[in-house]
Amino acid sequence: MRRSKGVRVTVLVEDRALERLAREVLYRLGFARREVYVEGYPVGRGSAKQWVEKQYPGKVRTYRSKASFQQIAMLVGTDADEQTVKHHFDCLDSALKDAKLTQCGDDERIVIWVPKWNVETWMLHLCGEDVDEMENYKNKLKNPDFAAIAKCFVDRFHTSGSGSSGLLPSLQVALKETARLDL
Repeated sequence: MRRSKGVRVTVLVEDRALERLAREVLYRLGFARREVYVEGYPVGRGSAKQWVEKQYPGKVRTYRSKASFQQIAMLVGTDADEQTVKHHFDCLDSALKDAKLTQCGDDERIVIWVPKWNVETWMLHLCGEDVDEMENYKNKLKNPDFAAIAKCFVDRFHTSGSGSSGLLPSLQVALKETARLDL
C-alpha cells in the first residue's frame, strides 16, 4: 500500500487527456486517490482554455486562504495551442492581476503545466517518439497508456536536476513547476 503524502491537490485542467495525465503523475508521485480532486471542466460548452483562466483566480484565492493551515496544492493545466508557453503563463498572471491578486510565489504549491500545442505532444515524446513543438499532434496518439506515460514523466522529473537534454522545452518547464509540490 502506497503511503499518502497528506497533501490534497486540486486539479484545474481544460480537458480529459490533461486530467488523466495529471492524475497518474500525482499518483506516481505518492499522492493518494482520495487526495486528488479534479475540478469539473466544460465539455463541449465553450472554450475550456478561457474557463481555466476564469476559474484560476478564485482557486488561487481559495488556496491562499487555506494554505497556512492545511496541506494543499494546485495543479493547473492548459494547452498552449499555437501560442507560446510564456503567453499562457502571462495570461494566468493577468487573470490574477485583474482579480487584484499577486502573482504566484516560489513558496506556493501551485503548479502550472502548459504543453506546447497540446498534451499529446508530451505524451508522444515521453513514449519515445520524435516530436517537434512546432507541430500539432492532437489525435495522433490512439489509446494512450496514461500510467506508463506518467511513469516516464516521473522518471524524467526525478532525473531532471541532473540535466534536461533532449526534453521538449515546455516539458522542461513542467518538470520544474512540478517540483513545487515538494515544498
